[in-house]
Amino acid sequence: EAAEAVEEHGEVEVISAEIIYHIIERFEQWRIDKEREIAEAKRGDIVHPGRIKLLEDHVFRRNNPAVVGIRVLGGRVRTGQSLLRLDGSRIGRIRSIRSGEETLKEVHQGAEVAIAIPGVTVGRQIDEGDILLVDIPSAHAARLRESELSTLEEEILEELTQIHREDDHFWGR
Repeated sequence: EAAEAVEEHGEVEVISAEIIYHIIERFEQWRIDKEREIAEAKRGDIVHPGRIKLLEDHVFRRNNPAVVGIRVLGGRVRTGQSLLRLDGSRIGRIRSIRSGEETLKEVHQGAEVAIAIPGVTVGRQIDEGDILLVDIPSAHAARLRESELSTLEEEILEELTQIHREDDHFWGR
């Protein structure tokens, strides 16, 4: 009856074996896998640091939305993230990321892609060759300090912290 109930629901994993030690080993492996899965899901929700450069001669559209070619200099960039200039002024949110005909949700260091940014005009708010940072919410910055980041991501996070702490001394704490 228990086996039939498990098959009906499908959400329950059954760990069984003839020897108790095998059950314990399988349970420990299941627990480790579950913890890793949960940690990866939490990491996906956090905005990670990123630094991009607007490529010269890669402006595909100047406004409404601005579509520009970028190179990811460090960290990662996702759709929906806000961008920030090095002087602390907010630019806008990334509406989409494209590589050729392929639409992407996230790109990492070294990628060269095109991004669309609504509400921005190239030549006014941004220029070719500008370096922009992914803007991170203060609460995410505090959580990122506790997680494992690459050296470059830590450097970008520190740069963001300096920019934000000019206005808010307690940002990211």
